[in-house]
Amino acid sequence: MVQGWSAGVDVPYDPDWVVPRRDWRHSLPLLPRRPLSAVLLGVLAAGVAGLLALWWRQTPTDRLQSEADYLVMLAQITGLVGAYLLLVEIALMARVPWLEHRLGSWLASAHRSLGGYLVLLLCAHAGFVIAAYSVSVHAPPSTVLVSILRTYPGVLAATIGFLVMLLAGFTSARSIRRRLGYEGWHAIHLLMYPAAAAAFWHQISLGAQFTRNPWAADIWVGLHAIVAAAIVCNRVVIPLLNNRHHRFRVTRVEEVAPDAMSVYITGRRVADLGAEAGQYFRWRFMSRTLWYQAHPFSLSAAPHADTLRLTFKCVGGYTRRLKRRLRPGVRVFLDGPYGAFTGVLRRQHGVVMIGGGIGVTPLRAIVETMHGRRHDIVFIQRASTVGDLILTRELEALNAAGRIIYIPAIGSRRNDPLSADRLLDLIPDLEDREVFICGSVGMASAAVRNLRRAGVRRGRIHTEIFDF
Repeated sequence: MVQGWSAGVDVPYDPDWVVPRRDWRHSLPLLPRRPLSAVLLGVLAAGVAGLLALWWRQTPTDRLQSEADYLVMLAQITGLVGAYLLLVEIALMARVPWLEHRLGSWLASAHRSLGGYLVLLLCAHAGFVIAAYSVSVHAPPSTVLVSILRTYPGVLAATIGFLVMLLAGFTSARSIRRRLGYEGWHAIHLLMYPAAAAAFWHQISLGAQFTRNPWAADIWVGLHAIVAAAIVCNRVVIPLLNNRHHRFRVTRVEEVAPDAMSVYITGRRVADLGAEAGQYFRWRFMSRTLWYQAHPFSLSAAPHADTLRLTFKCVGGYTRRLKRRLRPGVRVFLDGPYGAFTGVLRRQHGVVMIGGGIGVTPLRAIVETMHGRRHDIVFIQRASTVGDLILTRELEALNAAGRIIYIPAIGSRRNDPLSADRLLDLIPDLEDREVFICGSVGMASAAVRNLRRAGVRRGRIHTEIFDF
């Protein structure tokens, strides 16, 4: 079931409309998301090249004479690149505001994509070390492993850290983390910080590239110090100071659907946070049964005065507890705002919003900040059944006020109501519009695929995935 609209409808001029070049373009970042992400990938590649050059300088060819020498060579290379990639993985999650507000979910996607390579490199490093010593002393791997753990300083701690990293990598598989749940998955990933610290000492004390080059060791220590400072500052100090300053509290809890709730939060001088519609916070509700968990939720309305609003669906144990136990007056600890999925990405007059499930919430907030004629903003809400729709009254009110054209798209995955042909029937000028998509991995992937088939350029499609 899809309700359409006609591009030929005569829509009266909206006096609130501001010419785009004077409205949103002044706030576009100096370096857009794609070029900035390319720069970061270039920096990553340059770091790998520098480490390989350091290894090459410290490894004359006359040292490679036997099978054991070549195994040591492979152990050194995989160890160096693996340690560097571990540092990069942690830096991507340091929540540096400047990067968070420009790249947003790209940082988490890069972190997730590099995680598999990190595990492979660390496993290869451990395997090559054991194989090299086993060949050199003609002893079985088990004997060599025990000897290494007993003899070399820092290796036991690094081994424990390595096992924790393997556990984090294993639980990051989609099927495993869904069974584990967000709380368990997040708790395991927090162990990556002490695991990385445990692995650091043996790099400095045993790595030939650092023991033979004091300047290389100093740079390596300095890089780790910078990343550690960023973690402590952005993930601990700033959130503590913000919450002490703003003193957030729940003021209202409202049921907006049989299984969906909106929570209103107020505080002192909330505007000082600089939050934008479309961004998200990690919310920790400081009641007796909820304080030990913090979950990410997007703003479901643009920040107003001293009020923030989030909306969630009761689909898991935590959100069901929120529905039962959250009451006005509860203190809230906020960490954020995070994300780059905001109206700043808009570069065209025509915009299409496609939201699936709870993914409709940041889109609902973003359209509140956008100006234009009625047919400039088409809002499509994707759902399997009518009962899955949320915030419909607000979206219908925006539609009635002439702010958007609201289209509920109901249907199963097999009978996709948003195929390429149907999208073009609904929105004849689709190719000339900017598209914002938010929802699950499957929903977003299907939407992007259909949009590309309909002729929309990839650079005009902006996605935000609701997944952990």
